[in-house]
Amino acid sequence: MIRDTAVRLQVAAVLAAGSCVLAACGSAPRAPQPSPSRTGPDPALVSWATGYCSAVKRIQLSVYVMPKEYDINSDADLPKAAAGLQTLDAALTTAVTGLRKLPKAPPPAQRADTLAAGELTFYSGLLGKVTQYRTLLPRGGVQYAKAALTVTGVDLASHTSAVETDSVPGLRQAMKATTACELVG
Repeated sequence: MIRDTAVRLQVAAVLAAGSCVLAACGSAPRAPQPSPSRTGPDPALVSWATGYCSAVKRIQLSVYVMPKEYDINSDADLPKAAAGLQTLDAALTTAVTGLRKLPKAPPPAQRADTLAAGELTFYSGLLGKVTQYRTLLPRGGVQYAKAALTVTGVDLASHTSAVETDSVPGLRQAMKATTACELVG
């Protein structure tokens, strides 16, 4: 019985040594394990989001500070309408210029380019309208000012992006990582 136990121990030792050889025990060190993936948003996408938000933030906030049609009641209020349209014109110009300067979004967030292109198209069209409203406002009077502010306000308030930011991989996280995107949807 002692002899059977000794034989079993020898067999176990031989099997362990054979397993060690097969598993490369004592051989060259293993290839390094891949480093854990970085956490947080892609810096290139954060940079893109910063440019995008810097371009559109002012225009998105202008909806709340623009004079409304009910603010314009007489010719004395026309400068208020003119100033509102001037402010909107400047914000739209900033948006269009900033969107045109955006680089291509990094993979896998290429849909962000579609988002920016849609916004560029919308804001460019609205800029054309606002420029026309500003040109005609001095001759149009109170009713024209009310209509221009109403149409512009409705256009801005009802606008939806061609691509939702949440549908672009990593964009929401990138937007949260930059202060430029505070208050931008």
